[in-house]
Amino acid sequence: MALSVRNQGRVRRRRQQQGWISLPIIALLIALSSLSMQFQEKQLASYLWQGHVAEVTEEQSLWADFQKALVLSPSFALSVLSECIGFCDLQVIFSEQTWQSGDASLRYRWERYESLPDEDESSATFYRLCATQNQQQYRCWWWQENRLLSNGWVSASD
Repeated sequence: MALSVRNQGRVRRRRQQQGWISLPIIALLIALSSLSMQFQEKQLASYLWQGHVAEVTEEQSLWADFQKALVLSPSFALSVLSECIGFCDLQVIFSEQTWQSGDASLRYRWERYESLPDEDESSATFYRLCATQNQQQYRCWWWQENRLLSNGWVSASD
């Protein structure tokens, strides 16, 4: 069954055409898979970002709730007299309490000390409220008598 020259030419063309038809399909599949990978990477980045935002929002909410509960209307009578001259170092752990909000909690300490009398024989009472989640970074508030003087973040180190 010999093929005529004419038929052999058709077979060759058909084989060549079959190759050309499949190459665009392969290129299309590669392009689609590339687009799919880019989409998946962006989706993953979006989910990671949303998770990070949720953590930050939750932490900010925790601190805002703590501030509402203990800072905006402080109960100075709950403070403990400092065992140190002035306020004790934050690394010295004594009379810490736990404040809970949902699943999250903060460790905090209320301290006070009375200054030595000055030449007018008057002394002042100072208060410090410090709270932490990790025993390294503390958020602190300082009062003199019943007036808030300052607040900020304090790092405790060895």
